[in-house]
This record gives sequence, C-alpha cells and structure tokens, in this order.
Amino acid sequence: AQSAHHRWTSSPTIRGLSTPVIVAAMTRGVTLLGVEGYPFVVPIQVRWRDLDALAHVNNATVITYVETARTALWRERFGGGAEIPFVVARVEVGFRKQITLDDTVQVGLRITDLRGARFIFEYRIEANGELAAEATTVMAHVEPGATRPTRIPVELRQRLAALQAAGR
Repeated sequence: AQSAHHRWTSSPTIRGLSTPVIVAAMTRGVTLLGVEGYPFVVPIQVRWRDLDALAHVNNATVITYVETARTALWRERFGGGAEIPFVVARVEVGFRKQITLDDTVQVGLRITDLRGARFIFEYRIEANGELAAEATTVMAHVEPGATRPTRIPVELRQRLAALQAAGR
C-alpha cells in the first residue's frame, strides 16, 4: 500500500480522467469505472463539511460537485484559464439517493443541445455506482466584458460538438 505520497505518471487521459487522478484514487482503494454515456468523469471526495445535520451530503453541495466537474472539463479539455467564456443561465437538480461521507462519488458530464449562443451540460452523479442525482446546466456564451450572450465562436463550437458526439 502507498502512503499519502502518490505515484504520478504521465500517460494519456482515460475516459476523461488523467492518470494521476486514477492512480491517486486507486491507491485510496477507490475504483473508477466511468459513467456510461458520459465522456468525461470526475471523482469527488466527500468532505466532512459537505454533510448536513442528518449526516448526508447537503443538497446545495451537489451543485458544487457539478461545478467541480465543469471546472475539471474546462481545464483538461479547453486549456483552463480565468477567462471562461460561459456563464450558467440555469441549473436544475433531481435528487434520487442520499450521499454519505464514505461513499465513492463520481460525476459524469456530457453536452447536449448545442445551439447558437448556448448549450446544455447534463450530469449524472453516482454514489457507489448508483444514481444519486441528475443535473443540467444551461450555459450561455458571453464574451469577456460583455453582458449579453453571443454566438459561440466556430473553433469552440467544434470542440464542444466533438465532446457532444462522444457522449452519444
């Protein structure tokens, strides 16, 4: 068994997860299997502060898990950076099962309904391989300094479309 120090490798991304994430998860006894139909998957570590008085993850925290997955996608697939050209126009969450401190949680993410100035992210939040919640965010493209949505630029649209196709 490995200690708190993890073995880092530099092999390519597997199902949206970089090898360091997989290795770190495996050394903690977690198995990441991916989420069927979702081309990008992010492991989530449940923290003590995520819990409410009933000892399960607070419903508002699930939205933070969705944001964590979206941020990881932005960094890994779109190069990251502080100038994110999208804003959340709407978020919806349907809760199916409680998540507790010791659960193995992962969020699958895919793109649907890519249109002129917006698209939809769909998320599947799993706890121990079972559906815990489903969520959607409507994302609007906004140029830095602008206040109104604008058409998604061609190059960015192509990259989003490729991710959308991978989720079908």
